[in-house]
Amino acid sequence: MADLEAVLADVSYLMAMEKSKSTPAARASKKIILPEPSIRSVMQKYLEERDELTFDKIFNQKIGFLLFKDYCMNEIDEAVPQLKFYEEIKEYEKLDSEEERLSRSRQIYDGYIMKELLSCSHPFSKNAVDHVQSHLAKKQVPPTLFQARSNVWLFMRFSSSVCLRSHTLWKSVTVCGGRSFKNLSKGATCTAFCDKFTRFCQWKNVELNIHLTMNDFSVHRIIGRGGFGEVYGCRKADTGKMYAMKCLDKKRIKMKQGETLALNERIMLSLVSTGDCPFIVCMTYAFHTPDKLCFILDLMNGGDLHYHLSQHGVFSEKEMRFYAAEIILGLEHMHNRFVVYRDLKPANILLDEHGHVRISDLGLACDFSKKKPHASVGTHGYMAPEVLQKGTAYDSSADWFSLGCMLFKLLRGHSPFRQHKTKDKHEIDRMTLTMNVELPDSFSPELKALLEGLLQRDVAKRLGCQGSGASEVKEHLFFKGIDWQQVYLQKYSPPLIPPRGEVNAADAFDIGSFDEEDTKGIKLLDSDQELYKNFPLVISERWQQEVAETVYEAVNNDTDKNELRKRAKNKQQGHEEDYALGKDCIMHGYMLKLGNPFLTQWQRRYFYLFPNRVEWRGEGESRQNLLTMEQIVTVEETQIKDKKCILLRIKGGKQFVLQCESDPEFVQWKKELTEAFTEAQKLLRRAPKVIGKSRGGVVELSKPPLSHRNSNGL
Repeated sequence: MADLEAVLADVSYLMAMEKSKSTPAARASKKIILPEPSIRSVMQKYLEERDELTFDKIFNQKIGFLLFKDYCMNEIDEAVPQLKFYEEIKEYEKLDSEEERLSRSRQIYDGYIMKELLSCSHPFSKNAVDHVQSHLAKKQVPPTLFQARSNVWLFMRFSSSVCLRSHTLWKSVTVCGGRSFKNLSKGATCTAFCDKFTRFCQWKNVELNIHLTMNDFSVHRIIGRGGFGEVYGCRKADTGKMYAMKCLDKKRIKMKQGETLALNERIMLSLVSTGDCPFIVCMTYAFHTPDKLCFILDLMNGGDLHYHLSQHGVFSEKEMRFYAAEIILGLEHMHNRFVVYRDLKPANILLDEHGHVRISDLGLACDFSKKKPHASVGTHGYMAPEVLQKGTAYDSSADWFSLGCMLFKLLRGHSPFRQHKTKDKHEIDRMTLTMNVELPDSFSPELKALLEGLLQRDVAKRLGCQGSGASEVKEHLFFKGIDWQQVYLQKYSPPLIPPRGEVNAADAFDIGSFDEEDTKGIKLLDSDQELYKNFPLVISERWQQEVAETVYEAVNNDTDKNELRKRAKNKQQGHEEDYALGKDCIMHGYMLKLGNPFLTQWQRRYFYLFPNRVEWRGEGESRQNLLTMEQIVTVEETQIKDKKCILLRIKGGKQFVLQCESDPEFVQWKKELTEAFTEAQKLLRRAPKVIGKSRGGVVELSKPPLSHRNSNGL
């Protein structure tokens, strides 16, 4: 019976994998719902205060680029060649052979750069043009040819009036809220640009309001186990994308006093999971439940190098060179972020379905940007001498020594310091600190030189530790002829491709599970949960990439249809911001107001915040309600059923409770209401009091109030 359950678990898992690859959106069991377009008012303020509202920052986000591309392709004819130019460069960078790059680079130069130079339509950077021309003359065409000192935008940004127009439109959207569009260009074009920015705000609001629970994933079979918990294959409900879910048991962490290690792993994963490194098992999300810490990681279903070493036998120099090259780029990515890995070994190198490798399990990784570590951690037989010497500070040097040990094992089947397969840790450490490694005569001179350089006990003489880091290792003779850009693009053929249609992991029953009796007496207190209050995390660029690969077009299409349907049903819907135009409205948008005589029912209303008042109305209502700043006593934060709310205390002992529909909205509404109230109180204290005239309570207005004058006069 147990065997049958294991087979069924494998079949279910493999079916989920295959369907996720072919039609991930169709596999989504939940839907992403974008908020109303009116969210732009709040999100614009929210992003602006965090310096996230520049054209460049939004363009460099995946969703921002896709929306801008859509705008250019469909609204601005002269922008199409420039977008094609940009995409041609991106395709050029992926080309395999130098011959292909030479041909394509000449086409790009003639078709885009020379064409505009001859027409004098726009001045290019002289340095950038000279850079490309000199390389083409010498037939030197590296993949980075058009980046011109890492700025792939250099040509596109200055090669067309589209960018000038885009920046002008952008300023209009962000500074004036789109109100001066008609003064800039064709109304339809400007409206389209405004619509794209609004859609970006809608997507960004969804991203910043992600609160994950176990219900957001469909969990499949167990695929691994560690010291604090298990790893499962899972599928994200709203996109259909497959991930690995690493679950750490909070009670087991407390029992082993591993809180610092668990939190450190989350910090290290957040540091290395940006920048698109294909050689590290990166994290997209982190969240926690009352009893688990969960990391959502890249799913690697090809097994690990330790497993394949036992199945395949030792690797040849050529095969080892492939794995070494990809691992070196993974280490370089970490070291550039001041992270030392400290646990490099074959068991932590995972293969994807195509045979490319990634470094996994950052539980022992450490940030050395401010203070160098000195703890003796790692796996015996792979730890550098300076790591074994207690109290000695070290940095990325430890990883280069471990790399040498691991490469030796791939070639010989054991660590250089585990002669005769000894398991005595003290003996292994003693040999690491004192023994000179004897390399077999069968090793090539280049390989011997590489391993001797990596296994130097003296850090100052070790390869990778002499000032240039990974570049020293990459430039070694052993890697002569390797095109590192092609390594990064995963263009080299892997020596071993994991069999398709197999899980490439031990059976669920062989992996086993933890004995719950171990943690029976452990109780989680409020102070334990407080440790993890900042644990949840979403890696923005990885979430946007996930959405772009799966449900982006489907969600946009559904949202467009719903917005058109709502506007057709109610002409006022979708035009709420029109009321704020031409007035000194600070911000506007939907909120929930605690209503009815007993204050037990949430009513959805559209609010407008002015310097001296708050106005609101229900959907489809023309009549406005009014609350002046003079009537408010305090603006406070409160909590109702675990939901943060804004509490306005009003003269006469009344209360006005508001609830926002997302975290960014709550943060911004609370801030703006507090600031408006504070400024109004300052003005009121300076203003002369009107004798015998008292203000009433909440006022209902049949017409927009004070529309004929500025409302700063209180």
